Amino acid sequence: MADFLKISTPVQQREQINATRAAAGISSVNNVNPNEMPTRIIGVGKDENLHEQNNKLIDSDGKPTILMNLMKDPAVTVSFLKNIYMLQEIIKLLPMNTRTKTVEIEQLFSSLLIKPEDISKELKKQESSSTSFKGSLFDFLRATLQLGSNNDKMKYGIANLLKALNNDMSRSDILGAISNNLKYLADNLKASNTLGGRLSQMSEEFSMPNAAEQFSSLKQQVQLLIKDIESSLLYNNETAKLVSIINYNLSRYNTNVDYLMESIRNMLTLLDGTETKNAFLAQVHSFINNLQNGRITSEDSEVMKILSNIIEKCASDDDIIKVNPQSVDKIIHSLLSSPCNYTPLLHYIIPVEYMDMKSFAEIWINPNAEGESNKSSKDGRNIHLLIIFDIEGIGQFETELFVYDKKIDLTLFCPPRYAEQFAQISPQLRQCVSFSEYTFGEINFEMMKETRSLIQVFKTLPYKRTGVDVRI
Repeated sequence: MADFLKISTPVQQREQINATRAAAGISSVNNVNPNEMPTRIIGVGKDENLHEQNNKLIDSDGKPTILMNLMKDPAVTVSFLKNIYMLQEIIKLLPMNTRTKTVEIEQLFSSLLIKPEDISKELKKQESSSTSFKGSLFDFLRATLQLGSNNDKMKYGIANLLKALNNDMSRSDILGAISNNLKYLADNLKASNTLGGRLSQMSEEFSMPNAAEQFSSLKQQVQLLIKDIESSLLYNNETAKLVSIINYNLSRYNTNVDYLMESIRNMLTLLDGTETKNAFLAQVHSFINNLQNGRITSEDSEVMKILSNIIEKCASDDDIIKVNPQSVDKIIHSLLSSPCNYTPLLHYIIPVEYMDMKSFAEIWINPNAEGESNKSSKDGRNIHLLIIFDIEGIGQFETELFVYDKKIDLTLFCPPRYAEQFAQISPQLRQCVSFSEYTFGEINFEMMKETRSLIQVFKTLPYKRTGVDVRI
Protein backbone atom coordinates (compact mmCIF):
# COMPACT_ATOMS: atom_id res chain seq x y z
CA MET A 1 0.00 0.00 0.00
CA ALA A 2 1.23 3.48 -0.83
CA ASP A 3 2.46 5.60 2.04
CA PHE A 4 2.93 9.32 2.72
CA LEU A 5 5.90 10.96 4.36
CA LYS A 6 5.96 13.95 6.68
CA ILE A 7 6.90 16.98 4.63
CA SER A 8 9.46 19.20 6.27
CA THR A 9 9.97 22.93 5.63
CA PRO A 10 12.14 23.54 2.56
CA VAL A 11 15.73 24.41 3.37
CA GLN A 12 15.68 27.47 1.14
CA GLN A 13 13.29 30.27 2.16
CA ARG A 14 10.75 31.30 -0.44
CA GLU A 15 11.77 34.96 -0.38
CA GLN A 16 15.40 34.11 -1.16
CA ILE A 17 16.18 34.31 -4.87
CA ASN A 18 19.47 33.30 -6.40
CA ALA A 19 19.94 36.03 -9.01
CA THR A 20 22.98 34.41 -10.61
CA ARG A 21 21.20 31.14 -11.03
CA ALA A 22 18.08 32.83 -12.44
CA ALA A 23 20.11 34.78 -14.97
CA ALA A 24 21.94 31.67 -16.05
CA GLY A 25 18.61 29.90 -16.53
CA ILE A 26 17.33 32.71 -18.79
CA SER A 27 20.51 32.67 -20.82
CA SER A 28 20.39 28.93 -21.33
CA VAL A 29 16.79 29.12 -22.51
CA ASN A 30 17.61 31.85 -25.04
CA ASN A 31 20.44 29.76 -26.46
CA VAL A 32 18.39 26.61 -27.07
CA ASN A 33 18.36 25.40 -30.64
CA PRO A 34 14.81 24.18 -31.48
CA ASN A 35 16.29 21.40 -33.61
CA GLU A 36 17.99 19.98 -30.52
CA MET A 37 14.82 19.90 -28.42
CA PRO A 38 13.91 16.20 -29.03
CA THR A 39 17.33 15.07 -27.84
CA ARG A 40 17.91 17.59 -25.05
CA ILE A 41 14.53 17.54 -23.31
CA ILE A 42 14.32 13.90 -22.33
CA GLY A 43 13.67 14.23 -18.61
CA VAL A 44 13.71 16.54 -15.65
CA GLY A 45 16.54 19.02 -15.30
CA LYS A 46 19.27 19.53 -12.72
CA ASP A 47 16.77 20.71 -10.13
CA GLU A 48 15.20 17.26 -9.87
CA ASN A 49 16.80 16.68 -6.44
CA LEU A 50 15.81 20.08 -5.03
CA HIS A 51 13.18 18.56 -2.76
CA GLU A 52 14.83 15.18 -2.38
CA GLN A 53 14.98 15.62 1.40
CA ASN A 54 11.17 15.72 1.40
CA ASN A 55 10.62 12.64 -0.75
CA LYS A 56 12.45 9.58 0.50
CA LEU A 57 10.10 7.25 -1.37
CA ILE A 58 12.02 8.08 -4.57
CA ASP A 59 15.57 6.94 -5.22
CA SER A 60 18.22 8.73 -7.28
CA ASP A 61 16.88 7.20 -10.50
CA GLY A 62 13.35 8.44 -9.87
CA LYS A 63 12.04 4.96 -8.99
CA PRO A 64 9.94 4.15 -5.89
CA THR A 65 12.35 2.89 -3.24
CA ILE A 66 10.01 0.54 -1.37
CA LEU A 67 8.83 -1.40 -4.41
CA MET A 68 12.24 -1.36 -6.08
CA ASN A 69 13.72 -2.92 -2.94
CA LEU A 70 11.05 -5.60 -3.04
CA MET A 71 11.90 -6.47 -6.65
CA LYS A 72 15.64 -6.48 -5.93
CA ASP A 73 15.35 -8.78 -2.92
CA PRO A 74 15.89 -12.45 -3.88
CA ALA A 75 14.14 -13.46 -0.65
CA VAL A 76 10.84 -12.19 -2.11
CA THR A 77 10.76 -15.11 -4.53
CA VAL A 78 11.36 -17.77 -1.89
CA SER A 79 10.37 -16.37 1.51
CA PHE A 80 6.73 -17.43 1.13
CA LEU A 81 7.75 -21.01 0.36
CA LYS A 82 10.24 -21.26 3.19
CA ASN A 83 8.21 -19.44 5.82
CA ILE A 84 5.02 -21.39 5.27
CA TYR A 85 6.98 -24.50 6.23
CA MET A 86 8.56 -22.66 9.15
CA LEU A 87 5.23 -21.42 10.51
CA GLN A 88 3.81 -24.92 10.32
CA GLU A 89 6.70 -26.28 12.37
CA ILE A 90 6.47 -23.43 14.90
CA ILE A 91 2.78 -24.23 15.50
CA LYS A 92 3.73 -27.74 16.64
CA LEU A 93 6.22 -26.34 19.18
CA LEU A 94 3.86 -23.92 20.91
CA PRO A 95 2.93 -24.51 24.56
CA MET A 96 -0.13 -26.55 25.48
CA ASN A 97 -2.06 -23.53 26.76
CA THR A 98 -2.59 -22.46 23.16
CA ARG A 99 -3.62 -25.94 22.01
CA THR A 100 -7.12 -24.93 20.91
CA LYS A 101 -5.79 -22.22 18.64
CA THR A 102 -2.89 -24.28 17.28
CA VAL A 103 -5.22 -27.15 16.36
CA GLU A 104 -7.34 -24.67 14.40
CA ILE A 105 -4.27 -23.34 12.55
CA GLU A 106 -3.02 -26.88 11.87
CA GLN A 107 -6.38 -27.69 10.29
CA LEU A 108 -6.02 -24.62 8.08
CA PHE A 109 -2.57 -25.80 6.97
CA SER A 110 -3.89 -29.25 6.11
CA SER A 111 -6.76 -27.81 4.06
CA LEU A 112 -4.39 -25.41 2.26
CA LEU A 113 -2.89 -28.17 0.10
CA ILE A 114 -4.63 -29.14 -3.14
CA LYS A 115 -4.40 -32.22 -5.35
CA PRO A 116 -2.50 -32.15 -8.69
CA GLU A 117 -5.72 -32.56 -10.67
CA ASP A 118 -7.09 -29.36 -9.08
CA ILE A 119 -4.15 -27.14 -10.06
CA SER A 120 -5.70 -25.79 -13.27
CA LYS A 121 -9.00 -25.09 -11.49
CA GLU A 122 -7.17 -23.17 -8.74
CA LEU A 123 -5.19 -21.15 -11.30
CA LYS A 124 -8.44 -20.11 -12.98
CA LYS A 125 -9.93 -19.02 -9.64
CA GLN A 126 -6.91 -16.89 -8.77
CA GLU A 127 -6.90 -15.39 -12.28
CA SER A 128 -10.62 -14.61 -12.00
CA SER A 129 -10.11 -12.58 -8.82
CA SER A 130 -7.07 -10.70 -10.17
CA THR A 131 -9.20 -8.05 -11.91
CA SER A 132 -12.77 -6.76 -11.92
CA PHE A 133 -12.46 -5.34 -15.44
CA LYS A 134 -13.74 -8.36 -17.32
CA GLY A 135 -16.91 -9.08 -19.22
CA SER A 136 -18.77 -7.77 -22.26
CA LEU A 137 -18.47 -4.07 -21.31
CA PHE A 138 -14.68 -4.22 -21.12
CA ASP A 139 -14.47 -6.33 -24.30
CA PHE A 140 -16.47 -3.55 -25.98
CA LEU A 141 -14.07 -0.88 -24.66
CA ARG A 142 -11.00 -2.81 -25.85
CA ALA A 143 -12.48 -3.24 -29.32
CA THR A 144 -13.45 0.45 -29.42
CA LEU A 145 -9.94 1.51 -28.47
CA GLN A 146 -8.39 -0.60 -31.21
CA LEU A 147 -10.73 0.81 -33.87
CA GLY A 148 -10.85 4.39 -32.60
CA SER A 149 -9.53 7.08 -34.93
CA ASN A 150 -9.04 9.64 -32.15
CA ASN A 151 -6.85 7.33 -30.09
CA ASP A 152 -5.43 9.71 -27.47
CA LYS A 153 -8.79 11.18 -26.50
CA MET A 154 -10.34 7.71 -26.53
CA LYS A 155 -7.60 6.40 -24.20
CA TYR A 156 -8.26 9.25 -21.77
CA GLY A 157 -12.03 8.75 -21.96
CA ILE A 158 -11.80 5.00 -21.29
CA ALA A 159 -9.28 5.51 -18.47
CA ASN A 160 -11.60 8.08 -16.88
CA LEU A 161 -14.56 5.70 -17.18
CA LEU A 162 -12.57 2.88 -15.57
CA LYS A 163 -11.59 5.18 -12.69
CA ALA A 164 -15.23 6.13 -12.20
CA LEU A 165 -16.38 2.50 -12.25
CA ASN A 166 -13.63 1.49 -9.86
CA ASN A 167 -14.63 4.35 -7.57
CA ASP A 168 -18.21 3.08 -7.39
CA MET A 169 -17.10 -0.54 -6.95
CA SER A 170 -14.61 0.18 -4.16
CA ARG A 171 -16.51 2.65 -1.95
CA SER A 172 -17.43 0.11 0.72
CA ASP A 173 -13.96 -1.45 0.63
CA ILE A 174 -12.30 1.93 1.24
CA LEU A 175 -14.62 2.69 4.16
CA GLY A 176 -13.85 -0.74 5.60
CA ALA A 177 -10.12 -0.15 5.20
CA ILE A 178 -10.34 3.20 7.01
CA SER A 179 -12.32 1.59 9.82
CA ASN A 180 -9.69 -1.15 10.20
CA ASN A 181 -6.86 1.42 10.08
CA LEU A 182 -8.44 3.44 12.87
CA LYS A 183 -9.06 0.33 14.96
CA TYR A 184 -5.45 -0.80 14.57
CA LEU A 185 -4.18 2.68 15.48
CA ALA A 186 -6.47 2.68 18.54
CA ASP A 187 -4.80 -0.54 19.72
CA ASN A 188 -1.38 1.08 19.29
CA LEU A 189 -2.45 4.14 21.30
CA LYS A 190 -4.40 2.32 24.02
CA ALA A 191 -2.02 3.82 26.61
CA SER A 192 -4.04 7.00 26.12
CA ASN A 193 -7.67 6.40 27.07
CA THR A 194 -8.70 9.63 25.35
CA LEU A 195 -7.01 9.05 21.99
CA GLY A 196 -7.69 5.30 21.97
CA GLY A 197 -11.35 5.85 22.80
CA ARG A 198 -11.82 8.50 20.11
CA LEU A 199 -10.12 6.31 17.51
CA SER A 200 -12.30 3.32 18.42
CA GLN A 201 -15.41 5.51 18.16
CA MET A 202 -14.33 6.80 14.71
CA SER A 203 -13.63 3.22 13.60
CA GLU A 204 -17.22 2.28 14.46
CA GLU A 205 -18.55 5.37 12.67
CA PHE A 206 -16.82 4.36 9.42
CA SER A 207 -18.33 0.88 9.64
CA MET A 208 -21.89 2.18 9.98
CA PRO A 209 -24.33 1.84 7.03
CA ASN A 210 -24.61 5.64 6.66
CA ALA A 211 -20.82 6.21 6.55
CA ALA A 212 -20.91 7.09 2.84
CA GLU A 213 -23.43 9.89 3.40
CA GLN A 214 -21.48 11.20 6.40
CA PHE A 215 -18.03 10.82 4.81
CA SER A 216 -17.13 14.51 4.55
CA SER A 217 -17.98 15.13 8.20
CA LEU A 218 -16.20 11.95 9.33
CA LYS A 219 -13.11 12.88 7.32
CA GLN A 220 -12.90 16.28 9.03
CA GLN A 221 -13.20 14.64 12.45
CA VAL A 222 -10.42 12.17 11.62
CA GLN A 223 -8.15 14.96 10.39
CA LEU A 224 -8.67 16.89 13.63
CA LEU A 225 -8.00 13.72 15.60
CA ILE A 226 -4.78 13.12 13.65
CA LYS A 227 -3.54 16.60 14.60
CA ASP A 228 -4.07 15.70 18.26
CA ILE A 229 -2.22 12.42 17.76
CA GLU A 230 0.73 14.16 16.07
CA SER A 231 1.08 16.49 19.08
CA SER A 232 0.91 13.59 21.54
CA LEU A 233 3.92 12.13 23.37
CA LEU A 234 2.87 8.71 22.03
CA TYR A 235 3.50 9.81 18.45
CA ASN A 236 6.48 7.95 16.96
CA ASN A 237 7.71 6.54 13.64
CA GLU A 238 5.38 3.55 13.78
CA THR A 239 2.37 5.72 14.54
CA ALA A 240 3.39 8.09 11.74
CA LYS A 241 3.24 5.23 9.23
CA LEU A 242 -0.25 4.26 10.39
CA VAL A 243 -1.40 7.88 10.14
CA SER A 244 0.00 8.06 6.61
CA ILE A 245 -1.98 4.99 5.59
CA ILE A 246 -5.17 6.50 7.02
CA ASN A 247 -4.55 9.73 5.08
CA TYR A 248 -3.95 7.71 1.94
CA ASN A 249 -7.22 5.78 2.27
CA LEU A 250 -9.12 8.99 3.01
CA SER A 251 -7.74 10.46 -0.23
CA ARG A 252 -8.88 7.42 -2.23
CA TYR A 253 -12.56 8.06 -1.52
CA ASN A 254 -14.23 10.17 -4.20
CA THR A 255 -17.33 11.97 -2.92
CA ASN A 256 -18.41 13.17 -6.37
CA VAL A 257 -21.59 11.14 -6.97
CA ASP A 258 -21.83 12.51 -10.54
CA TYR A 259 -18.35 11.32 -11.52
CA LEU A 260 -19.60 8.16 -13.24
CA MET A 261 -22.32 9.98 -15.22
CA GLU A 262 -19.80 12.63 -16.31
CA SER A 263 -17.41 9.96 -17.59
CA ILE A 264 -20.25 8.21 -19.46
CA ARG A 265 -21.32 11.47 -21.15
CA ASN A 266 -17.71 12.13 -22.12
CA MET A 267 -17.47 8.68 -23.73
CA LEU A 268 -20.66 9.31 -25.72
CA THR A 269 -19.08 12.41 -27.30
CA LEU A 270 -16.10 10.29 -28.43
CA LEU A 271 -18.12 7.44 -29.99
CA ASP A 272 -19.28 7.59 -33.59
CA GLY A 273 -22.76 6.60 -34.73
CA THR A 274 -26.05 6.16 -32.91
CA GLU A 275 -25.80 2.38 -32.99
CA THR A 276 -22.38 2.36 -31.28
CA LYS A 277 -23.54 4.83 -28.63
CA ASN A 278 -26.67 2.79 -27.90
CA ALA A 279 -24.55 -0.37 -27.63
CA PHE A 280 -22.23 1.37 -25.18
CA LEU A 281 -25.12 2.62 -23.02
CA ALA A 282 -26.66 -0.85 -22.99
CA GLN A 283 -23.36 -2.40 -21.85
CA VAL A 284 -22.86 0.19 -19.10
CA HIS A 285 -26.46 -0.15 -17.89
CA SER A 286 -26.15 -3.95 -17.78
CA PHE A 287 -22.85 -3.78 -15.87
CA ILE A 288 -24.12 -1.28 -13.27
CA ASN A 289 -27.38 -3.20 -12.85
CA ASN A 290 -25.49 -6.46 -12.28
CA LEU A 291 -23.13 -4.70 -9.89
CA GLN A 292 -25.95 -3.22 -7.79
CA ASN A 293 -27.76 -6.57 -7.63
CA GLY A 294 -24.62 -8.48 -6.65
CA ARG A 295 -24.47 -10.49 -9.87
CA ILE A 296 -20.86 -9.53 -10.62
CA THR A 297 -18.90 -12.05 -8.63
CA SER A 298 -15.70 -13.98 -9.09
CA GLU A 299 -15.10 -17.53 -7.97
CA ASP A 300 -13.05 -17.06 -4.84
CA SER A 301 -9.83 -18.99 -4.42
CA GLU A 302 -9.95 -21.32 -1.42
CA VAL A 303 -6.15 -21.26 -1.26
CA MET A 304 -6.02 -17.47 -0.89
CA LYS A 305 -8.88 -17.48 1.61
CA ILE A 306 -7.18 -20.10 3.81
CA LEU A 307 -3.82 -18.38 3.46
CA SER A 308 -5.37 -15.09 4.63
CA ASN A 309 -6.84 -16.84 7.67
CA ILE A 310 -3.47 -18.42 8.51
CA ILE A 311 -1.66 -15.07 8.29
CA GLU A 312 -4.36 -13.33 10.35
CA LYS A 313 -4.28 -15.93 13.13
CA CYS A 314 -0.48 -16.19 13.20
CA ALA A 315 -0.04 -12.39 13.20
CA SER A 316 -2.37 -12.06 16.19
CA ASP A 317 -0.71 -14.84 18.21
CA ASP A 318 1.91 -13.48 20.62
CA ASP A 319 3.57 -16.88 21.06
CA ILE A 320 4.19 -17.23 17.30
CA ILE A 321 5.50 -13.69 17.05
CA LYS A 322 7.89 -14.27 19.95
CA VAL A 323 9.29 -17.50 18.45
CA ASN A 324 9.80 -16.08 14.96
CA PRO A 325 8.63 -12.50 14.34
CA GLN A 326 10.05 -12.42 10.79
CA SER A 327 8.03 -15.25 9.23
CA VAL A 328 4.68 -13.51 8.85
CA ASP A 329 6.34 -10.29 7.65
CA LYS A 330 8.30 -12.15 4.97
CA ILE A 331 5.21 -13.95 3.72
CA ILE A 332 3.38 -10.63 3.44
CA HIS A 333 6.36 -9.12 1.59
CA SER A 334 6.21 -11.99 -0.87
CA LEU A 335 2.49 -11.40 -1.43
CA LEU A 336 3.22 -7.70 -2.01
CA SER A 337 5.11 -8.71 -5.15
CA SER A 338 1.66 -9.32 -6.65
CA PRO A 339 0.44 -7.10 -9.48
CA CYS A 340 0.55 -3.34 -9.08
CA ASN A 341 1.56 -0.50 -11.37
CA TYR A 342 5.25 -1.11 -10.57
CA THR A 343 5.27 -4.91 -10.66
CA PRO A 344 2.58 -5.73 -13.25
CA LEU A 345 3.10 -9.48 -13.01
CA LEU A 346 0.35 -12.06 -12.70
CA HIS A 347 1.02 -13.86 -9.41
CA TYR A 348 -0.24 -17.30 -8.41
CA ILE A 349 0.31 -19.43 -5.30
CA ILE A 350 -0.12 -23.18 -5.66
CA PRO A 351 0.39 -25.48 -2.62
CA VAL A 352 0.19 -29.15 -3.67
CA GLU A 353 0.25 -32.52 -1.94
CA TYR A 354 1.11 -35.55 -4.06
CA MET A 355 1.98 -39.04 -2.79
CA ASP A 356 2.41 -37.70 0.77
CA MET A 357 4.89 -35.07 -0.47
CA LYS A 358 4.24 -31.36 -0.04
CA SER A 359 5.19 -28.76 -2.60
CA PHE A 360 4.62 -25.00 -2.53
CA ALA A 361 4.90 -23.11 -5.82
CA GLU A 362 4.75 -19.45 -6.78
CA ILE A 363 4.25 -18.35 -10.37
CA TRP A 364 4.99 -14.91 -11.82
CA ILE A 365 3.93 -14.12 -15.39
CA ASN A 366 4.73 -11.12 -17.56
CA PRO A 367 2.21 -11.38 -20.45
CA ASN A 368 3.92 -8.55 -22.36
CA ALA A 369 7.61 -9.42 -22.15
CA GLU A 370 8.98 -7.65 -25.20
CA GLY A 371 12.65 -6.84 -24.74
CA GLU A 372 13.32 -9.61 -22.21
CA SER A 373 14.60 -12.03 -24.86
CA ASN A 374 16.36 -11.86 -28.22
CA LYS A 375 13.45 -13.74 -29.82
CA SER A 376 10.01 -12.47 -30.67
CA SER A 377 6.69 -13.89 -31.81
CA LYS A 378 4.98 -13.04 -35.07
CA ASP A 379 2.35 -10.92 -33.36
CA GLY A 380 5.04 -9.16 -31.29
CA ARG A 381 3.78 -10.53 -27.98
CA ASN A 382 6.12 -12.59 -25.82
CA ILE A 383 5.12 -14.25 -22.55
CA HIS A 384 7.67 -14.71 -19.78
CA LEU A 385 7.04 -17.01 -16.80
CA LEU A 386 8.95 -17.75 -13.61
CA ILE A 387 7.87 -20.76 -11.56
CA ILE A 388 9.53 -21.43 -8.21
CA PHE A 389 8.60 -24.57 -6.32
CA ASP A 390 9.97 -26.26 -3.25
CA ILE A 391 9.43 -30.02 -2.91
CA GLU A 392 9.58 -31.46 0.58
CA GLY A 393 12.69 -33.60 0.99
CA ILE A 394 14.15 -32.68 -2.42
CA GLY A 395 14.73 -28.94 -2.49
CA GLN A 396 13.97 -25.81 -4.44
CA PHE A 397 13.58 -25.57 -8.21
CA GLU A 398 13.33 -22.55 -10.48
CA THR A 399 11.73 -22.79 -13.91
CA GLU A 400 11.90 -19.99 -16.47
CA LEU A 401 9.84 -20.12 -19.65
CA PHE A 402 9.54 -17.91 -22.72
CA VAL A 403 6.54 -18.41 -25.00
CA TYR A 404 6.72 -17.20 -28.62
CA ASP A 405 3.56 -17.94 -30.58
CA LYS A 406 3.18 -21.68 -29.85
CA LYS A 407 6.83 -22.44 -29.06
CA ILE A 408 8.22 -22.68 -25.53
CA ASP A 409 11.83 -22.23 -24.44
CA LEU A 410 12.43 -23.70 -20.98
CA THR A 411 15.26 -23.50 -18.47
CA LEU A 412 15.06 -25.58 -15.29
CA PHE A 413 17.38 -24.75 -12.38
CA CYS A 414 17.69 -27.81 -10.13
CA PRO A 415 19.26 -28.57 -6.75
CA PRO A 416 22.90 -29.52 -7.52
CA ARG A 417 22.54 -33.16 -6.47
CA TYR A 418 19.59 -33.71 -8.84
CA ALA A 419 20.82 -31.73 -11.87
CA GLU A 420 22.21 -34.78 -13.70
CA GLN A 421 19.03 -36.83 -13.25
CA PHE A 422 16.71 -34.05 -14.45
CA ALA A 423 18.90 -33.34 -17.47
CA GLN A 424 17.74 -36.69 -18.87
CA ILE A 425 14.00 -35.92 -18.95
CA SER A 426 13.94 -33.71 -22.08
CA PRO A 427 12.19 -36.39 -24.21
CA GLN A 428 9.51 -36.88 -21.54
CA LEU A 429 8.89 -33.13 -21.37
CA ARG A 430 8.42 -32.90 -25.11
CA GLN A 431 6.05 -35.83 -24.96
CA CYS A 432 4.00 -34.14 -22.20
CA VAL A 433 2.87 -31.34 -24.54
CA SER A 434 2.46 -33.49 -27.65
CA PHE A 435 -1.33 -33.50 -27.23
CA SER A 436 -1.51 -29.67 -27.48
CA GLU A 437 -0.71 -27.09 -30.11
CA TYR A 438 2.38 -26.01 -28.15
CA THR A 439 5.86 -27.44 -28.68
CA PHE A 440 9.15 -27.05 -26.84
CA GLY A 441 12.00 -25.24 -28.51
CA GLU A 442 15.14 -25.04 -26.38
CA ILE A 443 15.22 -27.04 -23.14
CA ASN A 444 18.10 -26.36 -20.76
CA PHE A 445 18.97 -27.79 -17.34
CA GLU A 446 21.27 -25.99 -14.94
CA MET A 447 22.34 -26.28 -11.33
CA MET A 448 20.68 -23.75 -9.05
CA LYS A 449 23.57 -21.89 -7.45
CA GLU A 450 21.61 -18.98 -5.98
CA THR A 451 18.10 -17.56 -6.01
CA ARG A 452 17.35 -14.63 -8.28
CA SER A 453 15.29 -11.52 -7.64
CA LEU A 454 12.33 -10.45 -9.77
CA ILE A 455 14.44 -7.75 -11.42
CA GLN A 456 17.11 -10.29 -12.36
CA VAL A 457 14.49 -12.43 -14.09
CA PHE A 458 12.14 -9.77 -15.50
CA LYS A 459 14.81 -7.34 -16.66
CA THR A 460 12.49 -4.74 -18.23
CA LEU A 461 10.48 -4.08 -15.05
CA PRO A 462 12.60 -1.23 -13.64
CA TYR A 463 12.69 0.53 -17.03
CA LYS A 464 9.22 0.01 -18.50
CA ARG A 465 7.15 0.15 -15.34
CA THR A 466 8.56 2.92 -13.14
CA GLY A 467 8.20 6.57 -13.95
CA VAL A 468 7.37 8.42 -17.14
CA ASP A 469 9.44 8.44 -20.32
CA VAL A 470 9.45 12.19 -21.07
CA ARG A 471 10.36 13.29 -24.57
CA ILE A 472 9.28 16.46 -26.40
